[in-house]
Amino acid sequence: MNNVSKELLVILRHASIGILDIRTAESLASDIVHTLNKLKQIYLRGTYTGRCDLRLPASLQCISLQKVECSTEWLCSLLITLSSLDHPVRCNLVDIELQSSKETRREESYTHVSDLRSEFLSRDMSNIEIVVDKVSKELFEILRDTSIEILLLKTADGAACASEILHTLQRLKKLYLMGTFTGRCEFKLPVSLQYINLQKSECSSEWLRSLFFTLSSVPHPVRCDLMDVVLQQSEEARENESHIHVSDLGSEKCVFDRSNIEILVQNGSK
Repeated sequence: MNNVSKELLVILRHASIGILDIRTAESLASDIVHTLNKLKQIYLRGTYTGRCDLRLPASLQCISLQKVECSTEWLCSLLITLSSLDHPVRCNLVDIELQSSKETRREESYTHVSDLRSEFLSRDMSNIEIVVDKVSKELFEILRDTSIEILLLKTADGAACASEILHTLQRLKKLYLMGTFTGRCEFKLPVSLQYINLQKSECSSEWLRSLFFTLSSVPHPVRCDLMDVVLQQSEEARENESHIHVSDLGSEKCVFDRSNIEILVQNGSK
């Protein structure tokens, strides 16, 4: 839906459609979303400010923000709305741009934003799976200290930005990573983590070994799935890692206790 008439919306009200793509924030389609009791997927585009007043049907399973510019207030209130659903829901943040702080100040008082932040952090977000593609540090600051349980990061840049707040996600159970990783893995993981999945990723030996070292510090069993992971070739590794550093890491690997890590390898390199 782009620009539609009220007459068309009347026809679609209470229809059993499963997928809805709203292409502008000005579309009147949001007025009928809550009546679509079989709606499973909704796509949003456009610019959104103020508090999100989108009413969602209980049937919703996935919401995707594509080419969206929004305020912090709007995104927080959207996630609050999703948290009210009584079943798992996936939130894809595909191409989202948060308004700059100056723009936000013009529209939102500090008191109002602070109150919303308090409400946001008090909500149980464990039913929301967050998938992040294009990222910004501001986005991850919004997610800091929340109770989300599943996070999927589709780029190494996203993982680098998220690394600063991962340890604050005290209910995070599953972490999915995609991208190219080199150097040493600097993740600080929450003690709640039970599962980490690398899929369609390329990484150096140093990074993978240091990831295992990090996982060994989690005080309970944790599963690590390596799904189609490619290790850099030795020549590529030499360019990024000094022999001394990798040798030291290999010695460290032999010392730490890996008995809490369950590793599953599928379609990986030798």
